[in-house]
Amino acid sequence: MNACTSLAIEVAKFRKWADLYPIHQRSGEWECDYDQWPLLWGAAIAVLNSLAPSEWTDECCANLLYAIARDNEVEYIADELAGKPDAVFKLARLAVDSTESDAKWQLAEHLGILSSGRDEAERLLLIFIDDKDEYVSRRSLIALGALKSIHAEALAERAWLTGHQYQRIAALWVLKDVAPSKLKQYAQMAMLDGRSIVVQNAHEVLVALELGK
Repeated sequence: MNACTSLAIEVAKFRKWADLYPIHQRSGEWECDYDQWPLLWGAAIAVLNSLAPSEWTDECCANLLYAIARDNEVEYIADELAGKPDAVFKLARLAVDSTESDAKWQLAEHLGILSSGRDEAERLLLIFIDDKDEYVSRRSLIALGALKSIHAEALAERAWLTGHQYQRIAALWVLKDVAPSKLKQYAQMAMLDGRSIVVQNAHEVLVALELGK
């Protein structure tokens, strides 16, 4: 039995379990209640470690994306993507037209730390940043900051203008990395914002800048 077939079996088992999980209880970390995660983790990681992305079938790609999305708390599968840029790119391209938001933000994080293929990583992140899911958008902004993208400064300022508290927090941290000369101005604006978590992050980002972190 090849790795993609094993993964298909484990994904089917998870789907069957999930179909029986009460919809009104599906919040927070509900997927963690699945008691056969080691089998699903093992099957997904076997694909990543034993097959080149060019050997993945369309079904295998979809199953990997599904498994990564469900594993959004532990991120055990996504952790295995470290050092596998071809796998990250293949999955990220697939994720663009997917509804799997919990896979998108994990892939965005990996796109931001790739040591090769920077232009393609930036291209994909510029798509993800306009995703309708706020968390995907926010994590993509942070990843663009990590890449030191030429677009990161303007996008951080755009994020600030949304007024969303977590978008504003992300904007502060990205500006620290790509436009530190603007940080004090935005930190002062954060103080005026008044929301405790925004103010707290403004203090923390200024300290981090001072300490060179």
